[in-house]
Amino acid sequence: MSAPRHSVGFTLVELILVMALLSTMMAVAAPSLSNFFAGRGLEEETRRFLAVTRYARSEAISTATVVELWIEPEEGAYGLSPQDPYNPEAPEVRRYNAARGLTLEIDPEFVDEEGRATITFWPDGLLDVESVEEVTIRENENRATSIKRNEFTPGYRVSDEDDEE
Repeated sequence: MSAPRHSVGFTLVELILVMALLSTMMAVAAPSLSNFFAGRGLEEETRRFLAVTRYARSEAISTATVVELWIEPEEGAYGLSPQDPYNPEAPEVRRYNAARGLTLEIDPEFVDEEGRATITFWPDGLLDVESVEEVTIRENENRATSIKRNEFTPGYRVSDEDDEE
């Protein structure tokens, strides 16, 4: 007589139960995860905007040209344009669109007739006096982050709660 064979593995019923359990857990966790990732969008866009301002300044210094960071609040876009006096038709170097659900807000005083506001970095890295003072990135009318011009150094920073008067 031979010993009975035992097959190793899962039965179809066990697999279906595990899949049902995993599906239920994902259905419960999905709303929490979507809120987590939505909240990250505002933080990431703020970091990206600050990185673009730093890049614009370093590009102005390294190429010894004026670099303009333009912002189109209505379009939710911003980007860099070199102001090369030897090539006035130079193309835009970079263009960024704000993440879905985010809007850019700027004091209308700084927006020109074409719907653009500008931050201009001179070849020595200094900011033009007529550059935008503050950019607010807003998430679906809920949360917002303000990015303000530094008082004593050329550049921008995320404003603190203490900045509000």
